[in-house]
Amino acid sequence: MCNQSGGLIQRAVEAAGIPTVAVSTMKQSVERVKNPRTVVVRFPRGATIGPPNDIPLQRRVILDALEVLRTAREPGTLLELPHRWPGG
Repeated sequence: MCNQSGGLIQRAVEAAGIPTVAVSTMKQSVERVKNPRTVVVRFPRGATIGPPNDIPLQRRVILDALEVLRTAREPGTLLELPHRWPGG
């Protein structure tokens, strides 16, 4: 339900004129909810931006999400990021 709540919150914020982007590990849920803008990572649940203390990877995920926020012109954008969990 967290993805559903997040999508509803995103829509309300966007209705106020503020663009949003979500980072998710659950592509199927995001596709069902249809968040306005989302990047999906293949990471374990609970580690959405990467492993603890892996600052370079976490920074890359955040910068990629912000780039989608900057460039996506239409709500409904879904981008699967190429990053993979280290060792997995």
